[in-house]
Amino acid sequence: MITDRHMHSCAYVLLYGDTMLKKLEKTLEMLGAAMIAMLFATVIIQVAARVIFSIPATWTVEVGRAFFLAIVFLLAPVVLLNNSLMMINSLHDLTKGKARFALDFINDLFIDFILVTLSLGSYERTLETWNVEIPTVEWMKSGYLYLVMLIGTLLMLAFSLYNTFSRLKKGL
Repeated sequence: MITDRHMHSCAYVLLYGDTMLKKLEKTLEMLGAAMIAMLFATVIIQVAARVIFSIPATWTVEVGRAFFLAIVFLLAPVVLLNNSLMMINSLHDLTKGKARFALDFINDLFIDFILVTLSLGSYERTLETWNVEIPTVEWMKSGYLYLVMLIGTLLMLAFSLYNTFSRLKKGL
């Protein structure tokens, strides 16, 4: 049952959501930029260790993979929020008015279904692998990687729902 408190929360998000989303978007972009720099540093360390010093730096592969995963799953919500996904526009360009609105809404539902499924799967994997050690980096657990995936997927879902509700608000 929807109460006045729920309606107030929804109204707050719709009224002030843009400001909160812009701050979150900026934070994710800065975090992503820092992780890209750390990924670059990891690659440089790996190349220097192998080529210059002739020593294996196997940990850099796992750390680099973790940074790459974090970059993808923490910057994908920003791309989704800004509707900057790569897409094939053939059908979209052929439709206008209510047909385009319906097509966009169906597309949003499809994306949301995929994100809910991905969230559930990454949640299960986070729990299942929380204590599984990565052999070359003992302090890093596999569950940490799935947690990043879960957080990114939930952010994508929240941003997708925001876009859907904004589109519904404009279209009605």
